[in-house]
This record gives sequence, structure tokens and C-alpha cells, in this order.
Amino acid sequence: MAKPNLQKLLNETKSPSANKSADSQKGVNVSVSEVPKPSTRKPGEVNISAYFPAEVKASLRMVQAKTGNNVKQCLAEALTDYFRKHNVPVTIPME
Repeated sequence: MAKPNLQKLLNETKSPSANKSADSQKGVNVSVSEVPKPSTRKPGEVNISAYFPAEVKASLRMVQAKTGNNVKQCLAEALTDYFRKHNVPVTIPME
């Protein structure tokens, strides 16, 4: 047996404007946040990612604890060393 309000709830979730008006009539405060999440990315930066075993992350966290650096700083240092090893001229600013 279907609940009588189920279709109404489904319709409200499909249209945000209907959702706001229905909730405001009920006295429910609903705020839709359209503010973008603050980003730590600076102009000109790109994302580089890869998947590793969980042990790699655990080791990286240990290095963080010892050095006090964040993940980005630890990886920048590691990549700088790797580029030097292969004689590749890439400079990574250390923040």
C-alpha cells in the first residue's frame, strides 16, 4: 500500500522551486547553498592523481606527522627529488 504523500514528496524533490515553496509554506527553513566550496587550487594548477595500496597512504601520513607538512608539500618534495633524479627541469614551488 503506497503512502499518500509519497508522490508529492517525489515531485517536490524533482523541482527545487517547488521544494522551496512547499517547505516555506510548512514553516520549514531550507537553504540551498549555491556558494562554491573553497578550493586550495590556484590558477594554473592541475590535478595529478593515482591509486596506490593503503600502505602507501599510511606511510605518507607518517611522513606528514614527522615533518609537519601537508600531503601537497610532501608530494611536491618527492616529485622534485624524482625530477632531479631523471634530470628533468621542473620546479615545484614549496609553500
